[in-house]
Amino acid sequence: MRSATAAGALDDLAVIVLTGGRSSRMGRPKAWLDIAGRPLLARVVERVLPWAHDIVLVAAPGQELPALDEALAGRSHPPSVTIVRDDHPGEGPLPALALGLAATSAPWALALGCDAPLVRSSLVARLAEERTTDFDAVIPLWEDRPEPLVALYRCTLAPALVALVAGGERRLHVIATLPRVRLVAAEALRALDPAGDSFRCVNTPAEYAAAVATWTAAHATSQRT
Repeated sequence: MRSATAAGALDDLAVIVLTGGRSSRMGRPKAWLDIAGRPLLARVVERVLPWAHDIVLVAAPGQELPALDEALAGRSHPPSVTIVRDDHPGEGPLPALALGLAATSAPWALALGCDAPLVRSSLVARLAEERTTDFDAVIPLWEDRPEPLVALYRCTLAPALVALVAGGERRLHVIATLPRVRLVAAEALRALDPAGDSFRCVNTPAEYAAAVATWTAAHATSQRT
C-alpha cells in the first residue's frame, strides 16, 4: 500500500489534524501556542508536510486558526488545506475524526492532534508499512495503550465511525477494538522514537514548556551537525 516519492514522502496519505478541543487544562487555545516563533498548529503541519497528499483541519464552529502560509512554503507544490467544522463540538475527538476522514479523497489518512509537534516522520513511515488490504486502521501501542491520534486510517472507515457516534460513542480508543485493526507493538517502534516523543501531547502549561525545551534542544543539535 505504501506509495513514496524519491524523497520518501507518502503521496497517498492525507493528514487530519484535530484542532477543536476546549484546551481547558491549558487555559488558552493550543493551536496558537508559540514554538520558536510559529504557532503550534503550524509546527505540527511542518512535521507532516513531507507526507501530506492533502491536509484537513477539523475545527470547532467559529474557531479561528492561525495562518499556515509559512509552514506550507517549504513545498514547491504544497498540499491543499481544507477546514471543516465539527458538528459535535465539545463531544470528543471521535466525531471529529469521522468528519475528517469523510473530507478527504486520499485512500488513507494520518490522524493527529494539533498539539503533537514532536511526531517523527520515521515512525509514521513505519506505520505506513503495516497498511494492507486486510486492515482499516493501523494504531501504535505505547506504554500498553493504543495511540489513536498518531495512527493511520482507511478513509472508508468514516461511515463505521459515524455509526458509533450515532450510537452515543465518543471515546476514540474504541477504534482499537474494531475488527480489521492492526495494532503495532511499541517494540517495533522504539528504535525510531526511544522516548516516545511522537506520542507526547501538549495539554498543560508544564507539558507545553517541556515540548518547547525538547524542540529547542533537537533543533540546536541538528544545526550543529
